[in-house]
Amino acid sequence: MLAYDRAGSPDARARVVSDLAERALRHAFAEETVLFPAYRKHLPAEGDRLTAHIEGEHQEINELLQDLQDADPAAPSYDARVRRLFALISDDARNEEDALLPRLQQVASEDELRAIGAAWEAARTASPTRPHPGIPRRPPGNALAGVALAASDRVEDLLEGSSRRQGTGLLGSALAGVVAGAAGVAVMTLGEKVEQALTGRASSEVPGRTLSALLGRRFPEDDERRFLVNHAMHWGQGALLGAVRGLMARSGHRGAGASAVFTVLRLSADQTLENGTGVGAPPWTWPRGEQVVDVLHKVVYAVVTGAVADRLVRPPAPVLRGRPVPPRVVRGRRRGPA
Repeated sequence: MLAYDRAGSPDARARVVSDLAERALRHAFAEETVLFPAYRKHLPAEGDRLTAHIEGEHQEINELLQDLQDADPAAPSYDARVRRLFALISDDARNEEDALLPRLQQVASEDELRAIGAAWEAARTASPTRPHPGIPRRPPGNALAGVALAASDRVEDLLEGSSRRQGTGLLGSALAGVVAGAAGVAVMTLGEKVEQALTGRASSEVPGRTLSALLGRRFPEDDERRFLVNHAMHWGQGALLGAVRGLMARSGHRGAGASAVFTVLRLSADQTLENGTGVGAPPWTWPRGEQVVDVLHKVVYAVVTGAVADRLVRPPAPVLRGRPVPPRVVRGRRRGPA
């Protein structure tokens, strides 16, 4: 708080808040992913009540930080929100230092405490760096969402230096699309595993056989190499195709309509590669159930890839009478004073 009060300009204060935000969000993610589950396990009588209170504060911290991202640091209400943010973070620290850690140290063994500490550092290192008030505050939801969000946040951090006038560059948009495509594959794969557990459908080897045919090689006979080749095509094709979605986002093709077009593109790419190599059969020869399942999984991939790409990629600002339109107008609604 002292650094914020000593900042000499609104922009300097905004930089202090930005630095604080990343540290606070990393800390909160590690608490929610590692410390709080351990506390609830060892102290079930009081663990849920106390951690639920702190999780509520974390939710408010995420909401405040998201609001502050788009707020004008010179606006009168900016300072009040920042001071509320500092108060929440201070209360979180007091609860951790005065209640959580002392009680946990009384009931957990030294080996357990060391394991918690190592997991804490790993979670903090791999955490998202930007506010996400829409994700769950407890495992497994926060951990699953955090994997994709941490990757997209770091790409966004790298791309943030691009000027708003130029938007994200072509290479940056393509790279962001690759990250988005990988996130789409991750969520699609999770959905496939759930669907297979319910339907009993076996995993397909078509991706691996297609890659082997493209490379002019025989599909491996041993299970381990088959698994590796299959997943290389499964993940590689989805990630690389995501580059197209990143470039679509840069060109202004965004949202649900763009994701619908991208779904068709993904299905077309699959059938072109599989049928062109002679590995797959035309989709109209498949059983109806397999057609539906395949389309649903590709819709999930396209929607997630599109959502991440649209978030990471900033399109060039349109020009009005030789001058770029202010970013707050480009987003579709002019914001008043924050």
